[in-house]
Parts: sequence; C-alpha cells; structure tokens
Amino acid sequence: MSNLAIFLVIFLGLALLRLPVPFSMGIASVIVFVVAGLPLASVAPAMFSSLDSFTFLAIPAFIFAGDMMAVVGISSAIINFANSFIGRLRGAVGAVTVITSLLFGAITGSSLATITGIGGMMLPEMVKRGYSREYSTALISCCGFLGILIPPSIPGIIYAMMSGANLMDVWLCTVTPGIMLGIGYIVINYFTYGKKQEKTTEPFKFVPYVNGIRKSFCQSIVALLCPIIIFYGIYGGIFTPTEAGAVAVFYGLVVGWVYLPVIKKTWPEKKFRTLVEDSAVSSAAISMLIVFAAIASRMITFTRIPEILTNTLMGITDSKFVFLLVLNILLIIVGMFMETNTSILLLGPILIPIATSFGVDPIHFAAIMLLNLEIGMITPPFAANLFVGCKVGKCTMDQVLPHMMPFFIVCIIVLMIITYVPSIVLFLPAMF
Repeated sequence: MSNLAIFLVIFLGLALLRLPVPFSMGIASVIVFVVAGLPLASVAPAMFSSLDSFTFLAIPAFIFAGDMMAVVGISSAIINFANSFIGRLRGAVGAVTVITSLLFGAITGSSLATITGIGGMMLPEMVKRGYSREYSTALISCCGFLGILIPPSIPGIIYAMMSGANLMDVWLCTVTPGIMLGIGYIVINYFTYGKKQEKTTEPFKFVPYVNGIRKSFCQSIVALLCPIIIFYGIYGGIFTPTEAGAVAVFYGLVVGWVYLPVIKKTWPEKKFRTLVEDSAVSSAAISMLIVFAAIASRMITFTRIPEILTNTLMGITDSKFVFLLVLNILLIIVGMFMETNTSILLLGPILIPIATSFGVDPIHFAAIMLLNLEIGMITPPFAANLFVGCKVGKCTMDQVLPHMMPFFIVCIIVLMIITYVPSIVLFLPAMF
C-alpha cells in the first residue's frame, strides 16, 4: 500500500503543478520502480508493447473520422431528421436536441464535439422557443456524453485495450444506458418546458408527415449511413473494428471532400490540413497517455496492488452490493477530477481484478466505469462538458448548475439500475 501512496502523492502533486498528466503518471511510476527496487529494464518493453497493438490503430482512425464528420456540416441534416419525427410535440426542440446528440455521437464518438456541433445550432433555437439560456446550456452539456455511450467511442476502445475485453462487447454494453438516459432527459424536458407550451393547432395530416420524414431522411442519409456501414461491416464479418476505423476515414473523405462540395456545393468548415493537424495532436495526446499508463500498469502488477486491495476489501466486506456501492462512489469522485481516458488507464488495472473477485463481469464493469466517468464530466470542479457547454451558451457555471440537477439525478438513477441489474447492459453483447 505504501507504493500506491507514493505513486498517488507524486502523480497528483505533479498534476496540480500543471505538468501534463501523461508525464505526471510516467514520472510517478518510475519513482516507484526505483523506490520498490523493481526492474527498470521492463519499462521500455512496456512502453513499446502498449502501442504495438492492432486494436490501437482504431483510435487515431476514429478520431480523424469523427473530426471530419463534425466539420462537414452534417449536424443540420441530423437535426432536421430528428425534428421531422417529433417536431409537432410540446417540448420538441429540447427532445430534438437529445435525439440529435445520440445520433451525432454515433457518428463522431466525441462528447465535446457533440456539445459544440449540436449546441451551437440548437441553443439559439431553444432560446427563441422560450427556453431559458441557462436551462438550454444545462441540457446541451448533459447531452454531450451521450456521444460516448453510443458507439463507436474512444474510451470504449481504450477500455478494451487495457482489459483485453472484446471491443464490440464494450461498445454494446453502454448502448442501453445511453438510450435510457436519452429517454429520461426527454421526460424531464417535457415536464420542465413542454407542458408550458401550447399544443399545435394545425391538424395532423399523415401524408405530409410521412413526406416530411422521407425528405429529411434523404437529406441526412449520407450522415446516417456511416454508423450503419461500420456496424454492418463488423457484425457481418466484412472487417474488424480497427479496419472499420479506416473505412470510417475513407467514408468521411468521400462525404466531406467529394460528395458535399461537388453535389451539394457545401464546403467543410475547416481546411483539410488544419483538420489533419488537429486530429494528429489529439491522437498523439492519447498515445502519450497510453505509453505512460503502460508503465503505471506494469508497476501496479509488480507491486501486487490489486491483490492487496482485494484482500483488504474482502476483509472489510464480502458483500457484492456494498462493493458496487463503494465502487460507484469512488469512480464518480475520480471522474470529478480526472479525464476519462486517464482514469480508465490508471484505475482499470487496479479495479478490474478486484471487481472480478467479487463476481462482477468485466463487460458489466465496463458499463459501470464508463457511465460513472462520463457523469464526472458534468460534475464540478473539473467538469469538461460543463465548461464547454457554458462557453457555447455564454453562461456561468453557477447559473447552469441548478438547471442541471434533474438531469444529474436521472444519471444517478440509471447508474444504480445498470449497477444492480447487470442483464440490462449484458443482453446486447450476449445477443450479438
């Protein structure tokens, strides 16, 4: 336990001094290697093997594909598609924001891209329809991480790499929680603003309604085809998840730099070179994190920290119920202070063996961990989604927090459900 304490003190101390997280993690791990007398010769092989992975290639591919999809102007088409279904309902604008975030997240796999891409378009429309700016910002901030729960997602890839679990199982285990959250958000939005709005007086006409859906679907089919191609290709045995990343890149290139400019006369918001540079920087940042986390993981293995913690917890309680409760509290606190990918790489090697010893399935644990850490992205003090949402909505955090509480409560309710009813998250991986 002393080795873990040394690591945490040095890691957190360097991070608070604003040293980049990967370097803080790497330096703290090497110091523990020296103090504990562990073989330093194992550091370099750990760093190399962490990147020498076919699965890892999916990360830069999906980052690049997601960035492309976020800048080629597909968000407006998706918004129109969602609006064609529920535009007549009271509170429709808020509901469209939720549904669009789910669809947009399935294309980009990024919570921050979802907030900026969807929020920038939907927030003015919500304000125009009578929603307060603070409430609109809260809803958009909470909708952002729906893009992580609906695959493909980078944190899902990182969890699969770190744990050795099947990537598609990890992706699928968060789909049901994502849909449950989306439904919960829509219900809250209806009772908060929808019931205050007047019903549409224009009579419902079936043929125009169907024609509107057909027209919006045709306009958005280019965007919606991307996740369909990816999942059909993977489940159809046509290509692996990593190869699906390459397919997504190719599809994004065709859509953004051939189809839209030539057919639609619409040009991407960014120059291609700028897009490549931004994606390369994001990929490099995650690569550095994976490399230094590999050192920490090797240190954790050598010092037998998971075994020690497991024995300690088993000595305190043998109740799976109590363990899961403590686990949720721990992960939410971690998510409040640490970035999602860092938390997965740092805590995964420690917590997965402990969870397994208590009879928790690793795929079930993936759903618990990812949802907890994403809830942390809307929980102060270091709430990345909330900061970006406030920037988009031009509000302060203290103005937004009261409006965000109902959505936060829904998140906790869904978290408790999936924690204690594992079949909810495991039935999709089992089905496929």
